[in-house]
Amino acid sequence: MMTQDCSQADDFRMMLEKIYELASGNGDSLQKARKKSLEHFLAIGLPTKRTEVYQYVRLRQLFSKKYSVPSSINLSESDISAYVYPECQGAYFTFVNGEYREDLSSSEKIPENVVVMDLAEATRTYGAFLSNNREKAIQEEVDAFAALNGAIHAKGLFLYIPPNTIVEQPVQFIHIVNTPDDLSMITPRIQVFAGKSSEITLYSSLELLSDGECLINRLIDFSLEENSKVLYTEDVTNQREGNWHFDAVRADLKRNSRFQSININEGSYTYRNDYHVILSQEGSSAELDGVWMLYDKRESHINVLMDHRAPNCNSRQLFKGVLRDVSKSSFEGKIFVRQAAQKTDAFQLNNNLLLSERAHADSKPNLEIFADDVKASHGSTVGRPDREQFFYLLSRGLSPMIATNLLVFAYCQEVINRIRLPSLAKKLTDKAQNYIR
Repeated sequence: MMTQDCSQADDFRMMLEKIYELASGNGDSLQKARKKSLEHFLAIGLPTKRTEVYQYVRLRQLFSKKYSVPSSINLSESDISAYVYPECQGAYFTFVNGEYREDLSSSEKIPENVVVMDLAEATRTYGAFLSNNREKAIQEEVDAFAALNGAIHAKGLFLYIPPNTIVEQPVQFIHIVNTPDDLSMITPRIQVFAGKSSEITLYSSLELLSDGECLINRLIDFSLEENSKVLYTEDVTNQREGNWHFDAVRADLKRNSRFQSININEGSYTYRNDYHVILSQEGSSAELDGVWMLYDKRESHINVLMDHRAPNCNSRQLFKGVLRDVSKSSFEGKIFVRQAAQKTDAFQLNNNLLLSERAHADSKPNLEIFADDVKASHGSTVGRPDREQFFYLLSRGLSPMIATNLLVFAYCQEVINRIRLPSLAKKLTDKAQNYIR
């Protein structure tokens, strides 16, 4: 059996190398970076069941697939308009099958000094700046699929908010997936640089316009300069059950910067979000929130590395899961406090609510601390709904379905209330209130 698994992994890796050849064959300015990313991916190697942070992922099923680059799709602005949040009109960037489409995007309500361009053009314009950043990112990457994204990503997006620029309009990333053919690989990539004392609020949505099964391997990389603020919210609730989806969020925080990320998902055949947040300079802070609402055979896996490298920084994590039917989830979180990171204040909590006997949640929060003046704590719970609360609602004449949905909504509300976009908050509230139909 082990020999068969190795053979599948070898075939999968060879398939990925062929996709890399197609991605690097267009002669753009990213060829050097793509090659280094591929070499790093090959050095890391595909994960196995012995790879701790992938032990709950169905790797054998993944490696049996034969993915290819999706064919081009013609879409018009009218095709996109229905997916723009009302609050983000005039401030959205569209990706079609992983490729940034300037012609389907709008920046009319974004300050003129904000730089928006595809990554290849940005590499030519800001060569030294971007190359140094990417070189460091490649060297520090430990996740195989995030490294793979750097080698084979489609036309990516570079977003630079200059110093002292406040982007008041919320900005949306619209990810359109339209793959009539089965087994397409979608690889979006976004680089966000927030200059000193700048602020921006970003939202990401996923829209599936076809029934074809696909693998989405998406990465967004944030660099926050001194005193900057970035709020990033991902809505991945439209995912199809048969899809594979790997998300990677990378963030490097300089002095007194603040990064906040919120993720709401309903899982898929396998959904995995990998966070690596580096608090690299004094006074920076990070907040990560997430909710997954799973059903049927869907799975959701969250991996977090909160890397405290400087003193007087703080971080907070709150992830909540609701599971029913035979769905599964896992949370693998680490707060890593280096020796220099004195006066760290860090907190991590993962709660899981199981609504069926066969739903299953694994949770492994942990601390690794090398400093001696630290305030850090973590926690984890896995349990059933409170019987007294449930029977109280039944005694007031509510049906079991409505009573359960009210409990689910109350459970998820703590995270949903942190979403600042009214239309998205309402959508997710409706999903929580109608979790069981």
